[in-house]
Amino acid sequence: MVTDAMDDERRQDESSGAESTTLATEPLTPEELRRTFLFEAFSDEQLRWVMEHGEVVQVPPGTKLLTEGEPVDVMWVLLDGQIELFRMVGGRETVVETADAPGTWAGWLPMFDDASPIGGRVTRPSRLLRLSKDAMSHLLNGGFPVATHFLTGVTFGVQTFEAVARQQEKLAALGKLSAGLAHELNNPAAAAVRAAGRLRETLAERDARALALGRLLDGEQAGFLARIRRQAEERPPHALDPLAQSDREDAIADWLDDHDLPDAGLAPALADAGLAPEDLDRIAAAVPSAALLESVAWLGAALASDGLARAVEQSAGRISTLVQAIKDYSYMDQAPVQEVDLHEGIESTLTILAHKLRDITVARDYDRSLPRIVAHGSELNQVWTNLLDNAVDALAATPSRERRISIRTAQEEGGVVVEIADNGSGIPPEIQGRIFEPFFTTKGVGEGTGLGLDTSYRIVVRQHRGAISVTSRPGDTRFRVWLPLDTGPGGQTDP
Repeated sequence: MVTDAMDDERRQDESSGAESTTLATEPLTPEELRRTFLFEAFSDEQLRWVMEHGEVVQVPPGTKLLTEGEPVDVMWVLLDGQIELFRMVGGRETVVETADAPGTWAGWLPMFDDASPIGGRVTRPSRLLRLSKDAMSHLLNGGFPVATHFLTGVTFGVQTFEAVARQQEKLAALGKLSAGLAHELNNPAAAAVRAAGRLRETLAERDARALALGRLLDGEQAGFLARIRRQAEERPPHALDPLAQSDREDAIADWLDDHDLPDAGLAPALADAGLAPEDLDRIAAAVPSAALLESVAWLGAALASDGLARAVEQSAGRISTLVQAIKDYSYMDQAPVQEVDLHEGIESTLTILAHKLRDITVARDYDRSLPRIVAHGSELNQVWTNLLDNAVDALAATPSRERRISIRTAQEEGGVVVEIADNGSGIPPEIQGRIFEPFFTTKGVGEGTGLGLDTSYRIVVRQHRGAISVTSRPGDTRFRVWLPLDTGPGGQTDP
């Protein structure tokens, strides 16, 4: 029904979520309705009822019809134009469907609890039929031939969205892992670059000092300096607190000043190497006074170069460890189903997620006697990732010094158990039974898809014939994964 009451239209616009609509200029006819797939089976009398209880509106491009998660009390049916349906996945708007077929619908249905499961907008000038919640209820309960269309549409929509959402979930998870790894790799890489640049300068200074000392020292004196250097290198590292380190630097700086030697950065280098004024006294007693500056400067440069070389080695080692963790995590170049060491998978996952765990204490209670199990290693690592990621999120409101994640492994009931616990706020009892449902999430719109735990359930239960459960109270949430000792390659592969 096309109405001329502009105030009625404005009130319906506000309740429907449409940003802006205008009354259609072309009247709606039974023939136009019957040409749509939604109303093609309607009788003439049913078509007249729809025309009397519906309203035709002209909608400009870009107008939002539905907002995900917000109340909706109308049904929109496309007569002409184009509708775009979308969901927020991983904080990004993801288009689920773009349709221009007359009869395409979106809006209120009783199974949606009056909240829209998707967002919708028109992408070009469109003409739509707007049906109220009461009118839709009458269509569904009054014998009108639409139930099959809506049931098919909901089923197809859920399947389509699930496929899109799972793909986006994987991409979002990969993006998070990539960002974390980039951060983890950048730190040692940058440290190696800095150390290599300083090492080049320090080696040049050391060589210049060595050439000068060759003209000032005899063999015995040169051997003495070499022994001092070797003793400093072999001395066990003993990290001082910043105040003690500063005191040592000041003491060395005072010693250099007492011997009329320019500091020029020597005090920090000598202090970092663990030398004290007593070591410098031994040098002053063993070499000619004319060679003291060159001797101390050479020793500082030599010890600094040794430290920088160790820094490069440690940075390269850290990068190598991360690369190996990536290979272990993804089971790169390995068969998809093989004997798996659960502890190796958990540890590689912890390494990958190290950027998220910096201010969290991770307690390990491993049963190292656990046998290997036949499993999809990379898929199980995805389970550990989802559970640990959820645990990190659950700790967001916990003071940083108190955040704790505990990981326990054991052999129980003919299989192996991995338990991941956190001391976060817990899961409310009323929703604990739903957390493994697809698309169920306690996060805000766009912050989560509700597929992480569903994916974990599929991997554990369907692929590996295991079990996953949760117990939770404030300060103690525990996810328990049980896996049979031999899942075998017969486990179902669930996409």
